[in-house]
Amino acid sequence: MDKERAKFILQGFRPDGEDANEPAFAEALSLAAEDRELGEWLVAERAQDAAFAEMLSRVEIPADLREAILLALEGSSGDPAEFDAEFVGALFALRPPEGLRAEILGAMEVEQKVSEMPVKPKKSLLRTFIRATSVAAVLAVMVVVTVFFAGAGGNTLAGTTSGEVVDSAVDMLDSPFFSLDLRNDRQAALYEWLEGKDLPTPEQLPAGLKGVKGIGCKLLKIGDQESKGSLICYRLEDRVVHLVMMKRDLFLPEKFCSIDEAAAAGQVSDVSRKWSFTQWADLEHTYCLLSESDLSDLGDLF
Repeated sequence: MDKERAKFILQGFRPDGEDANEPAFAEALSLAAEDRELGEWLVAERAQDAAFAEMLSRVEIPADLREAILLALEGSSGDPAEFDAEFVGALFALRPPEGLRAEILGAMEVEQKVSEMPVKPKKSLLRTFIRATSVAAVLAVMVVVTVFFAGAGGNTLAGTTSGEVVDSAVDMLDSPFFSLDLRNDRQAALYEWLEGKDLPTPEQLPAGLKGVKGIGCKLLKIGDQESKGSLICYRLEDRVVHLVMMKRDLFLPEKFCSIDEAAAAGQVSDVSRKWSFTQWADLEHTYCLLSESDLSDLGDLF
């Protein structure tokens, strides 16, 4: 047995020592006792596992989570978008501890490297293979959950500056878990829904978006104070355009251009180069228009 094979086996070793008597684990442990580098790796691996387990134990599950999920399942109208919104609302109370996402991604990288190693089909290693595969599956699920509950698939835009909020909006829109609170192709219906929840609606809209079909809208919580904002998605012939609206006083004393200057103020996102955006403001609100398109295409809407 070489060191790489031993590492693969020892990654499935349970800390309670229950596996120590199995031949494959016994051989790997013996090699770790003789090889200093492998022994140090095993110590570090056990420490990382312990830290990871401790971090997971700090995730607080709301007492009413089960009931909230069941209510979402029972009350859904059958529309996938509506169900998404209700299910997100039921789960969003979960808050992973800080640093959990980084821990999971690091563990996933280790699992990926190990899974790429050639494995000899030995019957004695069957349990090890199943255990390692299960660990990888659990970690993959946890990565998804962490990204989701970190806000990427929720309704919270983080940041203390308009630029940071834009970056957070790109993350949210790029998330596979992104969902809308309401789907309707009528702009008037979307604005009515937002006004009913005391959320901002556009007083100023680029000429290219007037009269086009909507897709849906969403309540946003913006910044550390979680001030309410709005998201409206519009459907053009060749792309989707997203409008984020926030109270202007969230970003004082930042300066914003007027809508007449917004076409020339467009930028490419630092988070993802496929996204373009521009910002402007009126007396009460700031606006951010985002699209997966070239800057010139975004500018043509004004």
